[in-house]
Amino acid sequence: MKSFIFDKKKISIVNRVRIAENRDLKKGLRLNRNERVENFEKNILLKIFKNSKSYDLGKYPDQNHIYKIISNFLKINEDNIIISSGIDGSLKSIFEIFTDVNDEIAILSPTYAMYEVYSKIFKTKIIRVGYKNFKLQKKQLYKVINNKKIKILFIPNPNQPIDDYISSREIQKISKLCKKNKIMLVIDEAYHMFGSQTSANLSLKNDHVLTLRTLSKSFGLPSIRFGYVIASKRIIKIFNSYRLSYESNYLTDKVVEFFIKNFAQVKSYITRVVRGRNYLSKELRKIKIQVIGGTGNFLLINFNSKELLDKVLKIFMNEKIYVKANYQGELANCILVTCGPLNVMKKLFNKIKLAIK
Repeated sequence: MKSFIFDKKKISIVNRVRIAENRDLKKGLRLNRNERVENFEKNILLKIFKNSKSYDLGKYPDQNHIYKIISNFLKINEDNIIISSGIDGSLKSIFEIFTDVNDEIAILSPTYAMYEVYSKIFKTKIIRVGYKNFKLQKKQLYKVINNKKIKILFIPNPNQPIDDYISSREIQKISKLCKKNKIMLVIDEAYHMFGSQTSANLSLKNDHVLTLRTLSKSFGLPSIRFGYVIASKRIIKIFNSYRLSYESNYLTDKVVEFFIKNFAQVKSYITRVVRGRNYLSKELRKIKIQVIGGTGNFLLINFNSKELLDKVLKIFMNEKIYVKANYQGELANCILVTCGPLNVMKKLFNKIKLAIK
């Protein structure tokens, strides 16, 4: 039997493992993946699909309908949007369409793991812009832009795990420099709506700027895998040449439509998350614990001591509180915590105080 042949010059095989769901989803606190912390109401699925017709599952989805809904919600022309499978799907398309083997791309480091994954798959070379004392090294960033070798600069704003937010004014400065040096600027707005400003208008006015969004964070809907790219009509036309027959599906589209029509629910939860985040940040600072963040749905907490970190993690393990740890280097004594409503953040803070005592 003939083996499958692919162009080894274009892509490489990367070993990847699916994340196992090793969490107690009923009794545990899910604070390790920047998801929605609080469950939706029990009958939410009945509400979403109550008006569905018997033929809806048996026909292809009407993508024009969901594009109109997204367009009206964003107040952006449909020709400036393309739907993707979360930001993950957008990134894959960008690498596939706009990079060639050995192209240099620049990313912030540390950051979302999929930048590294797609870079390996599509055989691009990574230039990393790092952090020092939890601050982005901006001199290094501008040096990278000015070397004129990179093809794409990826900036999650805010980034994670280190949320050193870049202001709109500075993003505009970066954009102008990228345009001068013929570099594509991709702004990852996964955490939009928790306190950051958007760069969408830059994308509408400039062919070299793309803005990526997802409904995983602010809408609290990571399970449906829905995101989109905002860009100039010229760039979206290029994306359309490579798109799948259907960018989304009926079930996902119904969920998106429901929450856009009931956006007050989304805003209410965002408000509660921000309140909980600000409470936790304030209380930790009162007891001299360093906290980094304030524009996403997460906080990076630095215990400055492996001994204290281990005590905290032991208590969390016993209480089924799941957080992200096991960082290296400057972040070795840190945990990343997904923020939720006030009652959840109070419980978390009390457990941290218990470890300190």
